[in-house]
Amino acid sequence: MLFRKHIWKSVRTLVMLVLSIAMIYPFIWMLVASFTSEKEIFKFPFSLIPDPINWDGYKAVWTNPVLGLSMWLYFWNSVKTTLIAMAGALITCTLAGYAYARIKFPGRDFIFLLMLATMMIPTQVVMLPNFMIFKELGLVNTHAAIWLGACFGSPFGTFLCKQYFSTLPYELNESAEIDGASNFRIFMSIMIPLAKPILATLVIFNFLGYWNNYEGPLIYLRSPELYTLPLALKVMSEDKYFVQYAGVMAGSVSAALPLLIVFIAAQKFFIQGVTIGSVKG
Repeated sequence: MLFRKHIWKSVRTLVMLVLSIAMIYPFIWMLVASFTSEKEIFKFPFSLIPDPINWDGYKAVWTNPVLGLSMWLYFWNSVKTTLIAMAGALITCTLAGYAYARIKFPGRDFIFLLMLATMMIPTQVVMLPNFMIFKELGLVNTHAAIWLGACFGSPFGTFLCKQYFSTLPYELNESAEIDGASNFRIFMSIMIPLAKPILATLVIFNFLGYWNNYEGPLIYLRSPELYTLPLALKVMSEDKYFVQYAGVMAGSVSAALPLLIVFIAAQKFFIQGVTIGSVKG
């Protein structure tokens, strides 16, 4: 029985290893291709060790203009819109999550369930109404159309915060209220310092979503100088005269690098933030 158990464990480990390699191989190919010359990219079999290492892709993507503008401008547009959207989402999700978890008011549970029900509505359904609203507000072709909606929070982020704040002892609120603290003071001075895991989780999810946002900029932005990085990479890959694949891969690697940095910086609290409310709710 012990021998069969070890055999089964080895088989499962081998299967997981094969699946992991299959999942990570496209990213490895992208990274290697960004350092490979154009004629070597589609050579079969593809070599995972570029010889020699070629930097032309990175030089092309960061020095040659796309639509007459520098890639640095598109990178900055992505950084600006992502940080504003992420900050707005963090503020509203944590405030709403705290209210649903710690403040008793009439209809709280019904409103919370109604908010969760909106998660079942596909994003594509509300694209046209949102566009019409932003058009009437004069926000089409501005970055505000990208980040303004995020500042009202998200059902999923609010749900995570609500679940996290529900796990904290209610004695914290009672002790603070005896000392005369208001709900906002309790939220800022007690809850937020204890909420590092869930804040790290929201940062990773929101940064990933807003940084890779393609549909929003595609719908709302018209001027090339307002384009974000995903749109710029799309334009680069659709050049009808010449597509520099090494440059496209180099741009994709450059776009993925901030995501990797954010995850490494916040991964210490990430798993704790995701699982902490899984046994309560």
